[in-house]
Amino acid sequence: MLLRISRSLRVYRSPAFSGIAFLCLPLLATPVAILSIDQLAAKSDCVVHGIVIGKSVQKDSEGRIYTQVWLHVQDVWKGEVKSNPFVIVYGGGILGNRRDSVSGGVGYKLGEEVVVFLAINSRGEGVTLGMRQGKFRVWRDESTKQRYAQSLYHGGRPAKENAGYRLPARLPLTLETLKRQVSQHKTPPAKPAAIPKS
Repeated sequence: MLLRISRSLRVYRSPAFSGIAFLCLPLLATPVAILSIDQLAAKSDCVVHGIVIGKSVQKDSEGRIYTQVWLHVQDVWKGEVKSNPFVIVYGGGILGNRRDSVSGGVGYKLGEEVVVFLAINSRGEGVTLGMRQGKFRVWRDESTKQRYAQSLYHGGRPAKENAGYRLPARLPLTLETLKRQVSQHKTPPAKPAAIPKS
């Protein structure tokens, strides 16, 4: 167990994650705190909706493996992105015959439609907030054509008739409802400073 934590700490000190290690380190030493959607939205620098169009596994200068994900951005719900596709990074991946992973870490699949809550690192790349918690997979109910979002702790499949009780966080979460919740946390643009008169 101690070896696992130590290895995870080394991954998150990688330059790919500089400036945001504080987001992950508390999760390694204590039980994971479940973040509400409002907490995710408030803490994130950027929230985007898009489709994963590419992945690449890299090794940093100290030999640590990390994965770059290219997200084709369809909509920006909070903050701004400087490029499209936009790069998201996370610790771990498979490079040659070596596989590295971070316990509780996030993963992305090619073609996957997602909403992601991101912190922006010093290189302008996105890092998924709360590890897996900041990634919501988007899917469509074929019978109703309604689009839903679901994460590790939020959202669920529409219940069949006579379904039992479900926790409120596990009730179906439409994409529109999620977007409305995030829009309450948009940061208004800063006003330019007044130029003093001489």
